Amino acid sequence: MPLRYTQREARYQRKYLFTYLLASVPLLLACAVFLTVICTNCPTLLFCLIVGSVAVAVIQQIGQFVGLPKYWLILLQTLALSAILSFFWIDYFTDPAVAQFFGKAETFFKNNLTQGSQQGGAAAAVSLVFNVLRALYLLYIAVALIGVINAVRKDEDWQVVARTPLLVVIAVTVADVLTSFIVGNNG
Repeated sequence: MPLRYTQREARYQRKYLFTYLLASVPLLLACAVFLTVICTNCPTLLFCLIVGSVAVAVIQQIGQFVGLPKYWLILLQTLALSAILSFFWIDYFTDPAVAQFFGKAETFFKNNLTQGSQQGGAAAAVSLVFNVLRALYLLYIAVALIGVINAVRKDEDWQVVARTPLLVVIAVTVADVLTSFIVGNNG
């Protein structure tokens, strides 16, 4: 009698395993499509994913061999994978940015202020000034956003805190549009 129960149990285990495998097919197909797209479009990301997977597996084996607690093991794996993927993000976004904010004004000043200049120093100075303006603007937006988030966290009236930065953003956007009207498209 126990033998039949074991056979019945084995049959249910096989049926459960088959059902589990069948339910995993859409995920496996999605992963295959994802890896195919990555291989064709961005081999750097594929390399980072492979290195990250190997690093996580190696950390798992070393952690089991040394006897690390599960918390430290997960923390080390997360840190390793984060470091590898942040390398990918740094590599991916190293292309020069094409700034839109006051881009026409910068082109206008580069063309008109550097006409008599034989060297590229004047154009570099104009670019430096506009890049500093862009950086200051982005820092102001970031600091203002932190203030709004803190106001929301403290259950204060965040709309009052957000009003001034929003007015600055609108004013700078209007100034950018008016600058493009003034200098035109030709620079």
